[in-house]
Amino acid sequence: MVAAVTCGKIGRNIGRDAGRKGVRGLALMLVSALVGGCSTGSGSPLDNASAIEREFVIAAVTWDLNKDGNVTCDEWKQYVTSLFREADANHDGVLTREEYAALSRRDRLFETVGFKYFDANGDGRLTLSEMVDKPNPAFTLLDKNHDCVLSPDERVQSRGPAEDAPKDSGRPPPMGGPGGG
Repeated sequence: MVAAVTCGKIGRNIGRDAGRKGVRGLALMLVSALVGGCSTGSGSPLDNASAIEREFVIAAVTWDLNKDGNVTCDEWKQYVTSLFREADANHDGVLTREEYAALSRRDRLFETVGFKYFDANGDGRLTLSEMVDKPNPAFTLLDKNHDCVLSPDERVQSRGPAEDAPKDSGRPPPMGGPGGG
């Protein structure tokens, strides 16, 4: 039941994001969601993962800044740093809830995990340190050799048996839901 609720939420968010990211982005998000944890009982590291942990795993492919197939902790930190600096409207080195809301509109992951997830000291303000130093659940769940690199093999193991993977028809997935056409 939890998996159904989580997968339903992912599906709604994918539909909403379709308008912002286009067909290619939608296809990537849909495949990531399907192979990233919408199955149960497969022996996947995501079988017992929380919704927040699943969101981090699904988003991991977007942090591969150099597009080499590996996602590193440094790439995650660079990604967060870039978003933080763009969202820090008054350039004071701190994000307010309003500035964080702007950041979360750029990346749904931050909307899902919420401001409080990163606000380590509970002061209602986020520093860059609070955001980049917070352990990233994707690495905790998938980085089995603890080298701070999520290789394609480690990300594939999050999906379970091959029969759980969607079959590629060679066509983009149908559009639907909010933002779909």
